[in-house]
Amino acid sequence: MENKKFSRDIEKSAKELLRDRKEGSNFWRYANLLGVGGWVFVIPVVGAAYLGRYLDGKMHGEGISWTITLIILGIAMGIYNVWYLFIRKSQQ
Repeated sequence: MENKKFSRDIEKSAKELLRDRKEGSNFWRYANLLGVGGWVFVIPVVGAAYLGRYLDGKMHGEGISWTITLIILGIAMGIYNVWYLFIRKSQQ
């Protein structure tokens, strides 16, 4: 059973490789992937920074910096988004 899955995965990879070679330059494809990956990572970080800044302004220095806390959470969310987009989706 595992052997058949492995064979199908190899066959699928070979077909993708042949298709990519026929298409020629993959520059725009990779540029697209980098662009999408960048946006998927940056949007949660920037959104969290703005929300943290807003909360810091509302709390008037209560002792915890919401900006830094939410930026760290935004980075974690961005890493998860990139992982899900590139690694998890490619395995399905």
